[in-house]
This record gives sequence, C-alpha cells and structure tokens, in this order.
Amino acid sequence: MDINSTLFAQFLNNIIEQKVKKIVQSKLLEYGIMKGYSAIVSSVNPDSTVNIKLAGDTVVIPSLKNKSNEVLIANDEVFLFSISSLSNAFIGIKK
Repeated sequence: MDINSTLFAQFLNNIIEQKVKKIVQSKLLEYGIMKGYSAIVSSVNPDSTVNIKLAGDTVVIPSLKNKSNEVLIANDEVFLFSISSLSNAFIGIKK
C-alpha cells in the first residue's frame, strides 16, 4: 500500500467509526438503555451534589447526585450513569 491508500483507508475508517457511534447512541436513547461514563470528581458542593469532569475532558458538569453511598472528594474516580443525556446523569459507583 502506498501512503495515499493508507491515508484514504484511515479516513474511511474514521467516517465509519463516527457513523456507527451515532447509530449506537441513537438506539441506546431510543430504547432507554442506561449508558455509563468514566469521570473524575472536580469538587463537592455543600448540598452533597458533585461537580465532575468526564475522563479526558476539561468541561465540568455541575451538581450531579451522588448515589454511590460513598463519601466523595476532589479527584476521586467515579462511574456516571445516564439514560438520555448527561443532564440527568448520576454518580453510581466510586472506583
């Protein structure tokens, strides 16, 4: 394979991967299947809700409910769960 063929193959793989992810995500939403995310606690609020960052991201998602039955502090690793969007996510497990 020459360099152009290799680059074209990578390009096609990226497009296919993006399309498959969109299809899977839409079906998860359509069927109401819970989705999990790995995250890190950014801070804990006075009302015991938690601000988190998804693994590999810098955006803080504020005020999620902690349903893990664990005391959380900044930099704890957790799993989030959500059915339709991160706006209704909750912390389910402390790693």
